Amino acid sequence: YANFKYIIIKGDGMSFWVLILLAVVQGLTEFLPISSSGHLVLLYNFFGIENNVKLLSILLHIATLLAVLIYYRKELIILIKKPLCQTNRKIVVTTICTCLVVLVIKPFIDSAFDGRYLFVFFIITAMLLFISDYMADRKEILTRTSNFKSENIRLINRYDITNMPITYKQAIIIGITQGIACFPGISRSGSTIAVSRIVGAEDSARYSFLISIPIIIASFLMEIFDGGLGGIQINFLLLVMAMFVCMFVGLLCIKVMTKLVAKNKLIYFSYYLILLSIILIAIGV
Repeated sequence: YANFKYIIIKGDGMSFWVLILLAVVQGLTEFLPISSSGHLVLLYNFFGIENNVKLLSILLHIATLLAVLIYYRKELIILIKKPLCQTNRKIVVTTICTCLVVLVIKPFIDSAFDGRYLFVFFIITAMLLFISDYMADRKEILTRTSNFKSENIRLINRYDITNMPITYKQAIIIGITQGIACFPGISRSGSTIAVSRIVGAEDSARYSFLISIPIIIASFLMEIFDGGLGGIQINFLLLVMAMFVCMFVGLLCIKVMTKLVAKNKLIYFSYYLILLSIILIAIGV
């Protein structure tokens, strides 16, 4: 174990391989519903990384943000051209609710980054995924029984992106959920998608990824205002390379995640999170 850490960590800084590993994990776990921040905290603790951990997490989130911008570039161009459309208004409502929740619970979020309660938050995410898939399967069975197909479901990729099938009430609930998901171990994408499906919102995956854009930008700006950019001990070129890898992996995972949501396969991730929680409890992490 000691030799392994010595090989990939150089002195007090981080080697290329550590950053690449963090980037791959961030790219995978940001869009798969298993909590990117939770897995990053596990890796930070494993490698003994203590400096600029919050900033590094945000920079890797910026990389996955670029993946969202690339993947949904057509939708974003339409939304930018129509800034006052219904979808943008709902995104604003969701973002405001998220920010208010974060401001209230921020001290608790900061203290949670030591990883003590990761297993609890992993289990919370697992429960949300399980309930979400159960309700989605039940809805599908009822739909088949009645020989009726919802127009929103059947034409989910054809509706006007400026008027997504999400109510303001659902937008508020999703925003509160996204704020609580700032705790490491609670998956932002997993919890927002799961809660969206639980409250009956359509196209939950696309909305979840779109609302991540303003929140990631706000997190980055908050870190800058807090002076988080000062004294970062990571080689700039290596950081850029790691962010590129993170973005590429993220692009692949967005496509995978949207297909899994459509097929109601999120429950498999809940099994993984429960197993991971059991392991963490067993080893006393």
